[in-house]
Amino acid sequence: MNQAVAEYLKLAQEKINQNKWQEAQVNFQKAIQIQPNRWDLYFNLGAVFLKQQQYQEAAKYFQQAILIKPEHDKSYNNLGTALLKLEQTDNAVKAFSQAVALNQQEPQFYYNLGEALVQQGLIDRALICFRQAVKLDPQDHQLQFRLGKSFRNQGLNQEAITCFCRAIELNPTYSPAYISLRYVDLKLELCNRLISFYRQILVKHPNLSDALTNLAEVLTYQGNLAEAISISRRAIYIKTVNNHPDLAQANWSVKKKQAPDFIIIGAGKCGTTSLYNYLGYHPQVLLPNKKELRFFDKNFAYGYEWYLAQFPAISDRRDLITGEASPSYFFLPHVAQRIRDFAPDIKLIVMLRNPVERSISDYYQNKKTGRNHQSLLEVIKRETERFKQKTELELSYHGGPLLQSLYYYKLKRWLKIFPKEQLLIIKSENFFNNTAQSMQQVFEFLNLSNIAIDNYQTYNIGSYSQVGEDIQEQLSNFFEPHNKRLEEYLEIIFNW
Repeated sequence: MNQAVAEYLKLAQEKINQNKWQEAQVNFQKAIQIQPNRWDLYFNLGAVFLKQQQYQEAAKYFQQAILIKPEHDKSYNNLGTALLKLEQTDNAVKAFSQAVALNQQEPQFYYNLGEALVQQGLIDRALICFRQAVKLDPQDHQLQFRLGKSFRNQGLNQEAITCFCRAIELNPTYSPAYISLRYVDLKLELCNRLISFYRQILVKHPNLSDALTNLAEVLTYQGNLAEAISISRRAIYIKTVNNHPDLAQANWSVKKKQAPDFIIIGAGKCGTTSLYNYLGYHPQVLLPNKKELRFFDKNFAYGYEWYLAQFPAISDRRDLITGEASPSYFFLPHVAQRIRDFAPDIKLIVMLRNPVERSISDYYQNKKTGRNHQSLLEVIKRETERFKQKTELELSYHGGPLLQSLYYYKLKRWLKIFPKEQLLIIKSENFFNNTAQSMQQVFEFLNLSNIAIDNYQTYNIGSYSQVGEDIQEQLSNFFEPHNKRLEEYLEIIFNW
């Protein structure tokens, strides 16, 4: 090896170990200038760009590595990863497929190919890839989890539950598997199986709040409310003191008595998951057992004691607050009045995203999870026909990709029940473009001190190919008069 190149590689590795990616990049580029025909230099430089989320540059260098050494499987795999981030899904599938062709024993290649196929909507083919990945490495809990999600998206709930449970057996602290189990449509005959499973996990790990929360949820569904409430209180105590160790020494009451302080009521696919998690970064905000409690719509029959058991009892202290986020509240009937009756002074937060983008994101989310098998054009036609048949009041109660994006009708109904000063409206585009400023606005609304947050991770990201300009224009034309009514009603300019 050329001595100068060896020195640059040594320096680059040192910078990588220090997470100094740009300096590592410079050293690889200097090495390439000396030996431009070494495939590994391009590969490593591509990996550095990938780490910096500079996907266009990363793809360029992986392609160069492939030109020099076309039999290197990891170059194709990494190229596919970069292309997938660039939303070049078809090319990503080709790259991952080539990686698999070169090395049929690497489970991660099948996993990545499956991920790309999911984004193409080719769930059956993706399922084959995930099965093969699990077959090659049955001890990998993440592969078991991803196979379970594919089964769930196909409506194969028993198979999905088996995979999620297997993932938990392999890694009992793996939260994504617990969360996914909460969103599987349960049949009563599966309850005993899951109850037994969670109890076995808790024998070995008695303080796992995720396992306790899931056990309480299944017991609730089974109708065993007394035990469910007791376990929910235990779960939220453990979760809270894990996140706030100082509160372990505080004086906790057994039951929470006061209503939560805030609710993020929607809208779906507008950033509610990110906002909910960012609120949890604040030392005075204590979050409940899970984000979407959906008490005021589908779980209302369980009663207020069940609802309050989901929140930490210590949040009744004046210096602490708590709340939840259930985007379905925004458009479902009875919810606003039920909240008003229970918590007349509660603060409500609603996030509004460009309705064209929200509708498209909603459509692809439903397609990905197997709830919608129609094309986007078919959904647009169906929803526009439904719109013509609805009164203004009926429009205030309807979800769906397009109808849920008719914000004017929903907000008008909410503001008939709650005074305007109890509702904070956040434009999603502002929230993501200047998150710190938006969070300061939220903290002020909730009477909290502003805090600096170093890293705003984006949660629940949807990934799909850009739709055609004709569809964008069709949706823009549909929403234009409703957006205008919204702006006039709220006296806010959204510029959508």
